[in-house]
Amino acid sequence: MLNRAKFLIERVLDKLVGDRIPLSPNAITLLSLVFSAAALLTSYLGLPLAFTAFVLLLSALLDALDGYVARKRGRITKFGAFLDSTVDRISDALHTYTLHLCGVLESRLAYAMLASEYLVSYTRARAQSLGADFSGIGLMERGERILAKAAVIILQSANPYASRALAYALIVLTAVTAAQRIRAAADTLK
Repeated sequence: MLNRAKFLIERVLDKLVGDRIPLSPNAITLLSLVFSAAALLTSYLGLPLAFTAFVLLLSALLDALDGYVARKRGRITKFGAFLDSTVDRISDALHTYTLHLCGVLESRLAYAMLASEYLVSYTRARAQSLGADFSGIGLMERGERILAKAAVIILQSANPYASRALAYALIVLTAVTAAQRIRAAADTLK
């Protein structure tokens, strides 16, 4: 769903930063990984949950920025796409483990969330390898999941029960997204 707002977001970025970002797309990708690890570290150290959510959102912002910079500078490469996807999977694991460390999810539910997230990513990657584009298919693409995780973390300090309920809903909706993509594959790939 956020994928559909990409054009609008890029227009805002054009006005705010244009091509003034001094880092390469791959450097921005790696910096997003550093912030994903920092989110995990903040939760491990017991820093305020709002700060942890803020760091997690910074990692997501950097993740979105790397592709923008690559397109803006005409520096889209196959390795850059590979690095971005690989870092995204590592970051997904770090973000999900952050939920566990924040006390939102016990380990078996964190595993269920991560398994669902990886299935969503795998179905998209496999569809692309077969010539189909599954971006925009499903309720909980990566951007939506990251925003939901940040909301879960923030909510944890105010209402742990509501936080956990939102996390459970996120697990279910992520699994539904994987199912939506499998259904799309059945309809598209003959």
